[in-house]
Amino acid sequence: MNSMRGKISDGLEADSVVVRDESGNGRHVSIKVVSKMFEGKSSVNRQRMVYKTIWMELEQGPVHAVNEMVTLTPDEAAK
Repeated sequence: MNSMRGKISDGLEADSVVVRDESGNGRHVSIKVVSKMFEGKSSVNRQRMVYKTIWMELEQGPVHAVNEMVTLTPDEAAK
């Protein structure tokens, strides 16, 4: 979880990143990211940006699936 959090934070210059273990064994996670880099991007492209930063964890690590992903700009998060 910490590795994923760090990679998302660094890769997307995120204001905040929450990675929560949904399964208790690290196989299924939920992710919430707030980043100014999402401005002007569709929700699909925002998710692609997040997946790009954690691709190695999904390919080689214990994480099997992302159950939920919330991607917000700072303005959206403030509402």
